[in-house]
Amino acid sequence: MIENDTKNIGMNDCGMSVVIPVKNREGLIVRCLDSVKAQTWRPVRVIVVDNGSTDRTAPVVKEWIEANKEVEFSVKLVDEQRPGAACARNRGLMEVDTEYVLFFDSDDAMAPDLIENAMSAFCNDSAVDLVHWRTEVIYPDGSVKKRKFNPGNYWRYHIYHALLGTLCYAARTSFFRKAGGWDNSLTGWDDWEAGIRILLANPAIVAIDRVLAYIYPQAESITGTDFHSKAGEWERAIDRAEEDVACSGRDDAEWIIGMINYRRAILASHYEREKRHDLAAPLLERALRHSCLSGYRRWLLKMLYHYTAIGGRGAYMLWT
Repeated sequence: MIENDTKNIGMNDCGMSVVIPVKNREGLIVRCLDSVKAQTWRPVRVIVVDNGSTDRTAPVVKEWIEANKEVEFSVKLVDEQRPGAACARNRGLMEVDTEYVLFFDSDDAMAPDLIENAMSAFCNDSAVDLVHWRTEVIYPDGSVKKRKFNPGNYWRYHIYHALLGTLCYAARTSFFRKAGGWDNSLTGWDDWEAGIRILLANPAIVAIDRVLAYIYPQAESITGTDFHSKAGEWERAIDRAEEDVACSGRDDAEWIIGMINYRRAILASHYEREKRHDLAAPLLERALRHSCLSGYRRWLLKMLYHYTAIGGRGAYMLWT
């Protein structure tokens, strides 16, 4: 979670801060920064957090800052040596003194009017805590896929599809801090777990049904190209999210925990698909033993596991 930070409680700027953690992205960070500078909204404050880069990322950012000075567009480079995107994002959050904040990834890009759309929503209703939008994935072969987007059921679509992923929303800074920021102990799916806590805080949300951010998958990323190489990291996020909900006291906590446990079983199916039965079997067994399951739902969960393990898609539609 975020560390206690009192220096920014009296925020003095109603603009937007963009926090960008970066590690070894000397060939990609400029595209991201160019897309932020191209924003039609001002003022914008950018906080780039170097998370232990060993290439020329830091010098490249410094050179870009020097070449792109502009009124109402400031960029600051700070350092965070503790590993993990969550630590880097929290370090950037400590620097934020604007009323609104969004977090972005260094290898991705914004549509030019992303911040303008977000700020318009905030300015139109002072009660709004969070604004989110569509994102699009652009693969190395040029193919494009729009990510799932359904603001009609935030819990289902976030738990199953990470609706509140890192690039998908902007928030009132005070609200985001109150929700707890990022969990520094998590090194995988930390944005997914943060989204759980955000929803538990019952935000007033505005949805923008437009693609405003573009995701460019990289092999050397937090999620990587498989699940088994980071086994244990995903499980910690699932366990933490379940704890978050169990401690919330919500009347619908059992329903939400049931969906989180479904994700545990589906993770096990991905391990099985990757021929890591040694990882899949104990995780599936844990999911099937969960107290939230009736006999029928235990049987159904097992069937959906096997369906996904052989390559089936859309199993979540049968799980409510």
